[in-house]
Amino acid sequence: MKHNLLIKTAISSVIFSVLTGCGGTDEGYDPQFKSDLALVIDTAVITSTLIEESGVQEIDLLQGVTIDGKPASESGATINVSELEFVVNNNFTTPQTSANTIASHRISPFTQSSDSTKLVVNTDAFSAALRQCDQTDIRGALDGDGNPIADGNLDFPSQVIYNITYSINNGAAIAAGGALPTRTLQLTVNAIDDVVTEVNVSPIEIPAGGQASVFASAIPSYACNPALIYSIADEDIATIDENGLISAKNTGETTITATSVDNPEASASATLTVTGAFSLAITNDDKNELGASSGNKDVPICVASGVEVQPALLNAELSGEYTFDWTLNDEVSFTKSLTAKSGFGEVLAVKAPTTIDSPNTVTVELIDGDTASTPLSLISQKSITVNTVNNQMCEPGVSEHEAGFNTDFNLNGEGAPYKGNATYSVSATSVSGNGRSLEITAGTATQGEANTPYSFATQQVWNKQRNWYSANYGRGAESVGKTYRYAVWVKLNQVPVEPVTLRHVVVPWVYDGIPEDANGFTGRYSEAGLFSAALAATTQWQYIEFVEDSTNQRDWAIPATWSSITDVFTLWEVYGLPTGDSILIDDYAVTRTDIISE
Repeated sequence: MKHNLLIKTAISSVIFSVLTGCGGTDEGYDPQFKSDLALVIDTAVITSTLIEESGVQEIDLLQGVTIDGKPASESGATINVSELEFVVNNNFTTPQTSANTIASHRISPFTQSSDSTKLVVNTDAFSAALRQCDQTDIRGALDGDGNPIADGNLDFPSQVIYNITYSINNGAAIAAGGALPTRTLQLTVNAIDDVVTEVNVSPIEIPAGGQASVFASAIPSYACNPALIYSIADEDIATIDENGLISAKNTGETTITATSVDNPEASASATLTVTGAFSLAITNDDKNELGASSGNKDVPICVASGVEVQPALLNAELSGEYTFDWTLNDEVSFTKSLTAKSGFGEVLAVKAPTTIDSPNTVTVELIDGDTASTPLSLISQKSITVNTVNNQMCEPGVSEHEAGFNTDFNLNGEGAPYKGNATYSVSATSVSGNGRSLEITAGTATQGEANTPYSFATQQVWNKQRNWYSANYGRGAESVGKTYRYAVWVKLNQVPVEPVTLRHVVVPWVYDGIPEDANGFTGRYSEAGLFSAALAATTQWQYIEFVEDSTNQRDWAIPATWSSITDVFTLWEVYGLPTGDSILIDDYAVTRTDIISE
């Protein structure tokens, strides 16, 4: 019978034991397991070295053990190997796979042969746990809040060493108080070289005379030799050096190729476009894993999203006004709400339909403006594919309270009144045509040593069922780990003299590690989601796609410290807005990104 050895790492664990002749047996029971000859163990420690992904390997646990001068494995005697005890180095976690029959069961890479004298090791099980060249260390220990942190040991080491102590019994008599003969197997499992299996390269556009680095990478990221060789099909258009720096020479289109040094069969190509010195770019599309423009953008349903174009001029400064023309492939489901200047560029507000997975193509063309030596006819129009995703402000679900949610989903002044240190009203000016937006007029409050003007607004709904944020973010373990993105339109009603910053806050009232002296909302900001955006000095509408302050990422996950059922509040904070000045906030989008369709 084979035994699955389920190993708990970092400490010694007795895996299983076999009934043996230690101290005798119950009277009247004869196990027929006796020998007049004692075992002789020539060395207390034996060693074995295996390589991951080399299949199932067997290690003879009786090597060097003799009975009456003959190898024990050849004696024909019944021998039991038992009481295996594992100790593993460097806090390594032994990989275990799921059972095919019972989901909660795990299968160890270690078993014993049917006669118990061999350790059977499935080296393939280590393929996801060992890496030859990965230096990552972000787990292994826990901080005071229970979050994984580095422990000084590699998460995917190149080698793991087990010290496995076990007993050997052939039924020979043991003196009273004695113990079975034991020895130790020192087992080393080594990683194999992590080779490059794929290459990624993204299309790129560069003005003639300009330089840019290629967007390319080897897969997996931890490959031992991620070096790439680059080439360009038409070197009259552009050249590329060994470091991936592209030098654009003449306008045109060609192909750039990246090939793995480690594995020449892993190669990828993409389009390289060299434009005139003047060019256009849609700047707020979604980026791919290489950081390159994807040409696509997810937009939330039922609100306006902003698509921004910016002109660029190589080795010269932009000047004057630029006029753009926007077209939509589908102008029935999607509508153009407004355009707003953004420096020399422009932002188009596109009102999306209420149906998820509705695609559209947005195209922008330069109509007029200073393009220096680049003829207007040579400046290509730019397009982006947009696709609708969930917006939980449009589809908030049903409250568990019979009176429903008391939340201002549309930022139009509905639901519970706003509170804070400012004045709140509803404006008839809006982005997507609903005729209502939230207006915050600054009071006299200031913050910090610099006495920066400070205003905030929040709906203080303390009933968890009626507060949408509490009902979704504040469910403890059920909410932890959910990820969100936030976007909103804002408009300053006066051109500011000093910088103005808008901050969006998602703050829990109760959480693990809350300071004993926590006071009000700001006293709880240590575990809040904080998203800040510097506003342009204009009275045009501005489209803000928030990034989280501490991570500089758009996706924000509810922290593990929000493990208790709690009230949750959202705040709009405005820094630098003088007393009496006002700001409009409209078309709020909350997108759940871990399950994009919800």
